[in-house]
Amino acid sequence: MMNAPADLTDAVLGFCRRLRGEGMNVGVAESLSALDVARLGPLTDPRTFRLGLRALLCTSREERDRFDALFDAYWLPAKPRTAYRHRMTGPVTREQTTAPLHLFGNHRGEGGRAEEGKRTTGASATERLRTTDFSQVTRADQVPLEELAQRLWKQMSLRLSRRLRVTPHGRQVHLRRTIRRNIPHGGDLVELRYRGRRVRKPRLVVFLDVSGSMDAYSFFFLRFIHALQQHFRRVDSFTFSTRLTCVSDVLRRRLPDSLRGLAEREEGWSGGTRIGACLEAFHATYGRQMLSRNALVLILSDGLDTGPPEQLAEALRRFRGRVQKLIWLNPLLGMEGYQPVTRGLRAALPHVDAFVAAHNLESLLALEPHLTHV
Repeated sequence: MMNAPADLTDAVLGFCRRLRGEGMNVGVAESLSALDVARLGPLTDPRTFRLGLRALLCTSREERDRFDALFDAYWLPAKPRTAYRHRMTGPVTREQTTAPLHLFGNHRGEGGRAEEGKRTTGASATERLRTTDFSQVTRADQVPLEELAQRLWKQMSLRLSRRLRVTPHGRQVHLRRTIRRNIPHGGDLVELRYRGRRVRKPRLVVFLDVSGSMDAYSFFFLRFIHALQQHFRRVDSFTFSTRLTCVSDVLRRRLPDSLRGLAEREEGWSGGTRIGACLEAFHATYGRQMLSRNALVLILSDGLDTGPPEQLAEALRRFRGRVQKLIWLNPLLGMEGYQPVTRGLRAALPHVDAFVAAHNLESLLALEPHLTHV
């Protein structure tokens, strides 16, 4: 359960009760998940907060049509729509702090940034950027973070590509492993370790959630996927929200300046999320030609699925035995106290080989051992 102040918890649970009173199917599990969504930080990105709750708590088109009015009536009683848009782009003023929405931003204003500055005193800019949550990146940090990310991801990809298999016999001595192996012998080279033939590069199939609740992370993930292509024999890339879209051709080219144009081109970008249905569409159209025992599958998503949990579980189960490894990267895992309690994630986790954080540069670099071919 997330570590939230009492007023924040009361505000979110009160909103869930309001929706339940309006006839929406919002139970205990959905209410707990709504608390997790609140950790995305609505003051820094109110649109993500609104879309995240809509994707999580609405189960039909009718409910989605009614949601915005209910949201504004509860969270923004003084200045419903206009004030909300103003807060998305402008600073928070004293007059606006009466709305419940401000409960989520108590520590994210100038004072919050000052506190964070104290915690990072003495750390280098690089160290700070490596641990900055992608959803909290300021405009000033955007360019240096992207440059650092591209450099480090390229280095990681080269390390993976050049890695040779260590064997007890061969022609080329693996000096580092040989020295380590002979430390118990006082440094005498009693046993040698050799570099074997390079293992065949694996294939990567990646699914990127581009629903509204993932807006703060999607473009960093696109760049990460692009950087990994040097290592993998082939990378097949898909985006999904309410439907599945293949974007492999775009990402196989040099990273285009117009990458953000995908958001305008692809229908369903920043919409809701139907993970199970999209994965079923993949199995039906691409599964036979893309899945093999030499393939790794990555799913990058916060797991806020609006579809039936059973559908998601079955779609994930179909990967078992057909691929080498199934890895789920979730940016919410980087938040203190986060627990995967949504119905979709509870159904999904038994079918996943690794469930890891993906909220900042450091966490994506830590993925390297999972990408090693075994």
